[in-house]
Amino acid sequence: IEISISINTDYEYVTKVLVVTLVSCLGVILPVFCRHIFNYLNAGEERKFSFAGWRRVVINWFYSGNKGLAYLTGFLAWMLLVSAFQVVHAKWGEMMEKGDRDICYYNEGCYRPYLGYYDVSVNGIASNLPFMVHGAIVILSVSLSETSCYLKGHKRYDYSIPYSFGMAFIFEGLGSLLYHICPSQIIFQFDTLFMFVISQYVIIALVDGHAIRRRVYQDSQKLVGLQRKSVRSPKLFLFFLGPAYGFNFLGNLHYISPLPPAIAFFFFLFLGIWVFAILVWAAYKANLLPKSYFPPASIRTDGREGAEIESEKTKTSSRFKFKIVSFGLYTVLVVIGFIMVVMGKLVISIFILGELIVALLVMTAASFVFLLKDLWFTLTKVVRPNNKKYPMRYRFIIPTGIVLYLLCGLGLAVISLFFFVILENTNKSLPAWESRALNKDCIMANFWDAHDLWHFFASHSLMMIVLVVIEMQKPCRDCYAKYREITQHAKELRTHVPLKEVEHESTKENEPEDK
Repeated sequence: IEISISINTDYEYVTKVLVVTLVSCLGVILPVFCRHIFNYLNAGEERKFSFAGWRRVVINWFYSGNKGLAYLTGFLAWMLLVSAFQVVHAKWGEMMEKGDRDICYYNEGCYRPYLGYYDVSVNGIASNLPFMVHGAIVILSVSLSETSCYLKGHKRYDYSIPYSFGMAFIFEGLGSLLYHICPSQIIFQFDTLFMFVISQYVIIALVDGHAIRRRVYQDSQKLVGLQRKSVRSPKLFLFFLGPAYGFNFLGNLHYISPLPPAIAFFFFLFLGIWVFAILVWAAYKANLLPKSYFPPASIRTDGREGAEIESEKTKTSSRFKFKIVSFGLYTVLVVIGFIMVVMGKLVISIFILGELIVALLVMTAASFVFLLKDLWFTLTKVVRPNNKKYPMRYRFIIPTGIVLYLLCGLGLAVISLFFFVILENTNKSLPAWESRALNKDCIMANFWDAHDLWHFFASHSLMMIVLVVIEMQKPCRDCYAKYREITQHAKELRTHVPLKEVEHESTKENEPEDK
């Protein structure tokens, strides 16, 4: 009997990590494609670029312009990630000192350590690189858009939210990287740190996108618009992100080791009050609350008020009823989730993140429908057949491209959820020995497991959605103002008949029949 034993001691994974980084860099095509499509909503203005202008925009980023949200995002990241690394490294050190593999929930079937340097799952850590790469791509794309506004001499543009998206992507990758050093239930909260941030940024970007902060004039006439109260950065961090992190941390502690009954009672009491306040705020932003108790979140910029506003509300009664029904269903979903958290059937991190994801998906879908409507009007009524810059075939090419873009993003999201849910290889809510029974072998290149592919596809799909949200947020107000002027002019041409034609027709009607 001859027995041969071979030991693979190849811990050099540079090539595999470099490949996933380069593939992620191909995502640079997505903002180019997205910007080309949505450029038609900005009246077809050509983008301008010069390296000197881009360099000036980069320098200005640090000392001028409205970048408050981006600055606060970075401040929050450094505070939380440093603290997270201390906790994660301590847990990992405890595992190494005791030799207890139950402390960290690794997928032992596809565990690729970097021995001699750091005994951690290199594949789990490296799989977060797509988030960082895509964050850098978003920031670069936004800087090019701001450069175009700068070179055109625009005065009203605000790219604080788009920049914050890119930074949140990078910090989400770092937070998930720290989590995969020693995956466990108590450390899972660090994996979702900036998923909360990204989800909330999507919501406030859509709210901000419905705002027209300035008065638009065309031929000395004001175009009717709504000035909607947007969410300010300090309020966002004070009333939402701060409490969300606090409840998330305490809720995870309660899930691992139950708090004393008295403390648990007040914890869930304040959690319920906070959830109720967030629902009231959402209803206020949607103008669903009684006007006698709450002033409307939408303010007229054209001086009209009273009966005229009520008449407009009557005109949109079907939309108002749809908002009421949608918000009611969402409230029921939130209440059910809250009850499950109190009963210990649902982790609070999943509850907060799940409610945010549902809200942003509904808002994104609703905003996208109106966006397609505006786009179709632009391509069919504003774009002329004799305009060589806009051939009539673009009526169908551009809408089809946008629909395919969205379907591709949703398809990537479904694929990522398949790897995350169906091919689950660990479960931090189970005891370690039960979670280890779920471990599976690598499924790609003898290096990447299903959870790693979840990171890869989820990052791509999330970036595609964020790029669309950035366009719907309309950061360039001057670009959107020009679009509104052109579309308003086209609508007036459709709804108004020239005075001479009217007089001519009335004269013909008054002539004798025998004549």
